[in-house]
Amino acid sequence: IHRPWVGDQATAQQMLANNESDIGGGNNPSTNDALMAQNANLVPYTDQPPLGWIDPCPRMLTINSTVAPWDNKEMRWALSYAINRQQIVDVVNEGAGATSDFIFPDYQAMKPFQDAIADIIAPIGEFNQDKSRELIEKNGYTLDSGSGKYVDASGNTLTLDIVLPPFMEPWARMVVQQLNDVGIDAVLRILEWGVFRDQTGRGQFTAATDWDGCGSVIEPWFGMQRYHKKWSNPIGTPGTEYVDNTNNAGRWVNDEYSALIDEMGALPLGDPQVVDLMKQAVTIWADELPDIPLVQTPVFILFNTTYWTNWPTKENNYIQPPSHWEHFLRQLVELKPAQ
Repeated sequence: IHRPWVGDQATAQQMLANNESDIGGGNNPSTNDALMAQNANLVPYTDQPPLGWIDPCPRMLTINSTVAPWDNKEMRWALSYAINRQQIVDVVNEGAGATSDFIFPDYQAMKPFQDAIADIIAPIGEFNQDKSRELIEKNGYTLDSGSGKYVDASGNTLTLDIVLPPFMEPWARMVVQQLNDVGIDAVLRILEWGVFRDQTGRGQFTAATDWDGCGSVIEPWFGMQRYHKKWSNPIGTPGTEYVDNTNNAGRWVNDEYSALIDEMGALPLGDPQVVDLMKQAVTIWADELPDIPLVQTPVFILFNTTYWTNWPTKENNYIQPPSHWEHFLRQLVELKPAQ
């Protein structure tokens, strides 16, 4: 069973069409449609709306809270206001999926918690270029008429360097475009997977498009505890990893938030106090905005039935469909030879 993981996505997709791999897919429905047109043995996770399987890791713009001027929460809010999340959904995912105002995935088990914080996190989703520019100018920047970019009192351009692994490029390009539209000189740097993991883990970055808050799927504590101050290692020191990235990679430190997380963690699942503590902690997080939530993550998975059948589709939902997690062992023992 062959599942390419590193390297160029276009090459991996063509391998799928050529029966050289068994699992893959594109970033959007039309890419998958094109691949299925080339190979009738390719089947999607689902061909019915909503398309795609919802990944537990919403996409985010992770900010290094130790790097000026992004150590200032007003400047982080300026970034958030500049981002049109619905445009990302419409362009990158061709309308599939949804925007995201926090770190939680749109799972049924998380709905009570999402409903409890809906009013608190609602401002995060606002797209407002005027508010973005107002906050930038409030913090001492002026718009240079020649370049169309903001500069400080010394004439230095307001820049944001965004690192990303290759598969995050579609989201990152949209974010970079939108930030440039308000006058921030944002650039993206695509890093090989291992280099990306190392630099973000050590805090040696300014911003990254990733999934830094991933973790909660049935309760709120696990994802939220990833922003605990205990994970904030010194710059240059490897962080504590979870879900292919680092806990609190942006080195955000808030004593009150961390204390609330400790209280939550001491309670059993289902304790009614958890919701109140969560709301208090989310209020702090939403005010400070250590990271910028972007969108939910529908994954457009294709399975190749040329050599193997009984893949975990939506109709044959015996296990989650991704092939890069430990539970893939379950898929391996469930697959059946096609011949």
